[in-house]
Amino acid sequence: MKIKKIGWTTFLLTTDSISVITDPGLLKESGSSFPKTSADVALFTHEQNTSDNIKVMDVLGIKDKIEPDKRDAIFEIFTPGEYEVGGIMVRRDIGEDYYIIDEKNLRVVYMGATGKDFDAEKVKNLGDVDALILPIGDSEMFMGYDTLEKVILNIDPAILIPCAYKGESKKEQNLKSREDFIQHFGFANVKDEGYINLAKRKVEEDQKSVEIVFLK
Repeated sequence: MKIKKIGWTTFLLTTDSISVITDPGLLKESGSSFPKTSADVALFTHEQNTSDNIKVMDVLGIKDKIEPDKRDAIFEIFTPGEYEVGGIMVRRDIGEDYYIIDEKNLRVVYMGATGKDFDAEKVKNLGDVDALILPIGDSEMFMGYDTLEKVILNIDPAILIPCAYKGESKKEQNLKSREDFIQHFGFANVKDEGYINLAKRKVEEDQKSVEIVFLK
């Protein structure tokens, strides 16, 4: 699975058979640049469809920004449930605003739009998580550092992919920066990459620290 950042909380997860985009509506809302993108599945955290005949992307005014990749039409997911599309499984539990995305033996947890009141105890039993996408801005919109610490400890991902921090949005609301985040938590294993080719990581006994990857 390849993971690429489009901007803000919007990521593109691509496999050989399908591609998934996360919260494209929030990218437009943030005022960030929105390049034309191809995707087969679109995940929405806060939006709701008002009619069977109207797509969420139509309502948000982003239909012209995303075109189908390997399928005839884009499959929109905005409600809780389990969805199997093109060899991946997408799950969202009732009352939750995060997604679990499984492809074969890989697991990605997307929490890009998770808010300040999130209960970190809810993510204690998610199994082996290969990549966690997490907002680190610590503002009125997103979870604070205390909650972030509990979420990271409870999920214990192999790779943490930060998003939604200072410098990423034209509509910032006192967001903290990547430097604030790194300094606060004392992370040492930090990288900048254009994308990630996600694979099952073989963790040695003496290599238990999470890898922080900022996608450009």
